[in-house]
Amino acid sequence: MAEKFSIKPHGSVPYHTGVAIPVFSLRTEHSSGVGQFSDLKHLADFTKKSGMDVIQLLPINDTTTFMDWRDSYPYRAISVFALHPIYLDIHAFLAQYTQAQKDELLEAEAELNQKEEIDYEKSLALKWKYAKIIYHKIAEKVKLTADYQTFYNSRKSWLEPYAAFSYLRDKNKTADFISWRGYPRYTTKTFGALSRDEKVAQELDIYIFIQYLLHTQLLDAVNYCHELGIAIKGDIAIGIAHDSVDAWTNPELFNLEMQAGAPPDVFAVNGQNWGFPTYNWDKMAQDGYAWWKERMIAMAEYFDAYRLDHVLGFFRIWEMPKGSVRGLLGQFSPALALTTEEIENTYGIPLRAWGVERFTQPFIKDWVIDEIFGRDNRDFIIQQYLQYNKYGNYILKTEFDTQKKVEVADLEDWVRDGLFTLHENVIFLPDHKNPELYHPRITLMSTISFREFGQAYQQRLEHLYNDYFYGRNYDFWKERAYEKLPAIKNSTSMLACGEDLGMVPDNVPDVMYHLEILRLIIERMPADDSFVNGLQYAPYLSVVTTSSHDTSPLRAWWEENREVTQRYYNEIMGWWGEAPYEATPEIIQEIIKRNLNSDAMMVILPLQDWLATDGNIRNKNAHAEQINIPSNPFHYWRYRLHLSLETLAKNNEFTEFLSDFIADSKRKTW
Repeated sequence: MAEKFSIKPHGSVPYHTGVAIPVFSLRTEHSSGVGQFSDLKHLADFTKKSGMDVIQLLPINDTTTFMDWRDSYPYRAISVFALHPIYLDIHAFLAQYTQAQKDELLEAEAELNQKEEIDYEKSLALKWKYAKIIYHKIAEKVKLTADYQTFYNSRKSWLEPYAAFSYLRDKNKTADFISWRGYPRYTTKTFGALSRDEKVAQELDIYIFIQYLLHTQLLDAVNYCHELGIAIKGDIAIGIAHDSVDAWTNPELFNLEMQAGAPPDVFAVNGQNWGFPTYNWDKMAQDGYAWWKERMIAMAEYFDAYRLDHVLGFFRIWEMPKGSVRGLLGQFSPALALTTEEIENTYGIPLRAWGVERFTQPFIKDWVIDEIFGRDNRDFIIQQYLQYNKYGNYILKTEFDTQKKVEVADLEDWVRDGLFTLHENVIFLPDHKNPELYHPRITLMSTISFREFGQAYQQRLEHLYNDYFYGRNYDFWKERAYEKLPAIKNSTSMLACGEDLGMVPDNVPDVMYHLEILRLIIERMPADDSFVNGLQYAPYLSVVTTSSHDTSPLRAWWEENREVTQRYYNEIMGWWGEAPYEATPEIIQEIIKRNLNSDAMMVILPLQDWLATDGNIRNKNAHAEQINIPSNPFHYWRYRLHLSLETLAKNNEFTEFLSDFIADSKRKTW
């Protein structure tokens, strides 16, 4: 990649400013109901005119698992190499279609582009319909070109498994490859065996050809951005789909019986269960993390910088067994679990004397049932879902003894959620690898089981809890990070930026600093008990932003908690009197100005927050702009800009305002 497009700390241009938005959220005059790679050119025009030099995206890999709107979730990729077909610009091939095909396309695009949000299923169906038309029109000729041959031969190692996976998924109507008769795992013979059938061979070829078109369109957009002096920052997701090409081809690299997620926080009080398998880091280390290096090298063809999603996962990951639904039954992996002797001798908790089951099995008594479900429902709950054990205790019936079993049962919400809570009413969790070792359950002090202990034992448990989560593992996790991150980061010249929000061990910032991985700082999301992050203390090696795809944009945040807003208005902004109910353009400008004047190397804000600085351009509905709700594992990712990028780029008054606004801070552009 040309030197002028590299972004280096303390480079000739020390400070950078940018805009963040998913590709799918882009809106242009000729898109097909969803953003596409070619739309990045129009975004680049707006970015350049507005005095910015970085565009940040969400993951762009293929996510086709369920074959419906649930695949709108961009962090559950079925391939870390393949690009998503929904980003193909089918309008660019208008000259290849018959008049009837043109008319049908234009009519469909007009209908989809009138929608305020993305209709994922209709947009993807339209893309695939015309992608196949394009294939039959031009593939034979294009495949003879040197460019196509180079593309195919240099990527054959993942293109062929991806095509085979996609074909078998569609044929079997499921991505669960274990259920595919004759193909539970990919081998070097799989692609050839499928290709013996001429009709199947053509279907495989279509998947590969569409990847070539996606590659050329994305590369064309990236080159256009570079010509304008704009860098592209991608997003490297922490996980992969359980039913994915990568798991199908390299199952030994993943713990397929486990699920990754995140411990509870203010945005998801029950934690998060992403459903991804966790990594078998020991196996990955044997070849020097080759899978990760190949992944990074592939993304470096398009990106100048990247956001390393959930960088804490390279220290330790929140891991749950496949039977879990919510995130409260997770444990950090790897971690230094507690021995029975430590629990008893160091912390004075009579684990064996009182019975290990008292601590590791759901604590269920009559009064516990009453508290969760209500006294009037006790008999019903016992009869339907529990069985008597002994000493006034109950256990869950076999058909409900995991949260997954509860989830798939046809239950009312109050019953399902109550049974989930019963499952989580434990003190310790056996280690996933060695069940004779134990981890304290996250937020165990909030459980009914904890309340049953006397004050002295509650204090001992709390002491154990704090030691475990806030010190015991810190050096151990630091060593694990230094084993992985240097090899992965040094595989390319891309600028590494980590997403280090959440439950952050104290030594994580130090590791990131020494590896020159930029931290992520959001003013309203402090890592400690402070009211806000002090932006005046933001380190140079950081990315500062006002919001993320997992939070509400500024205007919606302003309306969420009146007490917080009032305090921020008076104490942080230094404006006196009663805070307005709505965040006016002047308020948004003041908040953004605080970010721009930080010492962070990069300030990259969501496009929604940039638009909020203008009362005429901002979306009328402040609550229509949130991209994701983290507490909902099946959120529909369908946010789309309310204005076309052409309209924004032509609005000279607004772009000049942004350019001057940024220039009036310490931010500088290339």
